[in-house]
Amino acid sequence: PPPRRFYFGDIFKAGRYAPLHGELFGAGAAAQWKTWLCPEFENVLSAARSGNVRSALLEETPGVYSFPLFTEEFCDMLLAEVEHAQRTAREELERPNGMNRYGIVLNQLGLEPLITALQQEHLLPLQADLFPEESAETDDHHCFIVRYRAGEDVGLDMHEDDADVTLNVCLGKEFGAATLSFCGLAADLDHRKLKHTYQHKKGRAVVHLGRHRHGADNIASGERVNFILWSTSTKYRSSEAYKLHRMRSASAETPDPICLSYTHDRDYTTHLPKPSRADAIARGVMLDMVEKRREIYQRPVHDLARPIEEINSVPSVCLFLENLPPQRQHALFTDLMHVAQDILSQFEVSTDKARSLFFFVAVQPAGAVPQVRGLCGAMSSPALVVLDIDREHCHRFTGDDINAESMKQFVELFLQGKLTPEPLSESGRDKPEQREQPQQAELACDEQPASGASQLAGNVPLTDSAAAADYTDGVQRREDLGDACEGDSPDVKRSRCSLL
Repeated sequence: PPPRRFYFGDIFKAGRYAPLHGELFGAGAAAQWKTWLCPEFENVLSAARSGNVRSALLEETPGVYSFPLFTEEFCDMLLAEVEHAQRTAREELERPNGMNRYGIVLNQLGLEPLITALQQEHLLPLQADLFPEESAETDDHHCFIVRYRAGEDVGLDMHEDDADVTLNVCLGKEFGAATLSFCGLAADLDHRKLKHTYQHKKGRAVVHLGRHRHGADNIASGERVNFILWSTSTKYRSSEAYKLHRMRSASAETPDPICLSYTHDRDYTTHLPKPSRADAIARGVMLDMVEKRREIYQRPVHDLARPIEEINSVPSVCLFLENLPPQRQHALFTDLMHVAQDILSQFEVSTDKARSLFFFVAVQPAGAVPQVRGLCGAMSSPALVVLDIDREHCHRFTGDDINAESMKQFVELFLQGKLTPEPLSESGRDKPEQREQPQQAELACDEQPASGASQLAGNVPLTDSAAAADYTDGVQRREDLGDACEGDSPDVKRSRCSLL
């Protein structure tokens, strides 16, 4: 079997948890599902097995379906078990995910065998009919409880799940508001447009793709507790489709405010006021990610092997230095750093506002570099281009020598609108010719296959010539800066950088 994506241990099996309801944990627990699932759910299963499951479901909005699942008695029993665990084994239990602070991981509690039986024997026929690609050979899950009430988590910031298919069931209790808002699929142009607001009902499940943007609206009173099951498929996650599905559309439509995410959307404060720290925490905002993104965002030059997603929507100055001798790379990169700092100092730059120009450098033919080079039609090294993916064109430097002065003049002409745009190439190019002969012996140790995404730092802090030296010598370590859940779709512009 493939390695587990989500594994937190099993405190019941380890003898560190004494359950309230032993029937949930025993060897025969899985057989009890026939008494814990609503009788109406059998109609759903019958329809799924006949290939007509949609006829037995309520389609809340395209791609989002609801149906009765748990009996009220099972909801009450599971709630009681969860509250017992929180009283008696609090120190043993992990928080459910990076956003929700209150809740527990049911698999860690010792309920993984029970949940696996629910997934494999009862839910997969339904999910495979609704989402055949994402449910292909589903082989793993992460199951947890979330809780919303005043003084704790009151809602949840807009997001996509680290799941291929998500099942969400309300267990109770009494509450006001606390609805679930659905926007679009991550890769679609309308992924930040409101599609539907779902009203939770005890025992009723709602199922949707993990990449469907959604958020928990603030609770007005009482307490809401939900059972969440994330299903994943190793086969699907190994496919090209998975990568494309997870890339957010760069040419997205103007967002509806409710569909904005302070955690994930860099332009949040262009449309809405910045939330207070207390309000952000109460809505599960990943503030460490926000701060890290701001720090990255303010760097004058970024790594083209692992570009930030703004390259898809904001004009970007790209300097290609692959296969040049290290000393030449260092000199040109230092020149670019100074030019970037000088040019960017002329703009009013805010940590919360979108920037109108970015700078990127490529020092190894790894990651996104070959694709961006192909889009730009850049055939030489060094090469200098202003790439504008959103407008599907670029501006190529055609002078005789690339240096600090010529770089600055080229960028200033672009900003003044005095350069003639050229269309992007529809495909990659052959291996670039070189204006300067590389010193292969010195570069060999730094050559890495694209699948390794280079051992250069991804978006390392490039702020001075010393950093530039480390960067071009390939001694900086990569940082894992990926925002969970990025992809593309057929309706996004064909020239878009699908690797980015």
